Amino acid sequence: MKRIFVDAVAWIALLNSRDSLHQTAKQLMMSFQQQNVSLVTTEFVLLEVADALSSPASREVTVAYVKRLRVLNRLEIIPVSQTLLFEGWTLYSQRPDKEWGLTDCISFVVMSQQQLTQAFTSDRHFKQAGFANLL
Repeated sequence: MKRIFVDAVAWIALLNSRDSLHQTAKQLMMSFQQQNVSLVTTEFVLLEVADALSSPASREVTVAYVKRLRVLNRLEIIPVSQTLLFEGWTLYSQRPDKEWGLTDCISFVVMSQQQLTQAFTSDRHFKQAGFANLL
């Protein structure tokens, strides 16, 4: 079964109808559903989503959205762990030449560990790290 990593960019685009990537993200997600693609994300990514959509006007919708994500059968959410944080921090520390954030580094570690090559994102940092962007 095909598996794809989902970054905060995609989750935000799917939720926010005013996002410039909203329609494209919706079309891709429908395509993933039709193809029975399994999705992978992390608690760290969901934290990033909550931080990005934390305004009082967005908070209730964001909470409901993340609750719905947590019960999707075809979504694996990798939990926060000290080990994963350490591995992401190690990558972050080893790449002073990049603007990669810590959450991105953690995502790259997960993608490498799970042998995932495609990310549902438009974030150029994933391309820099050697992964294919789908958004």
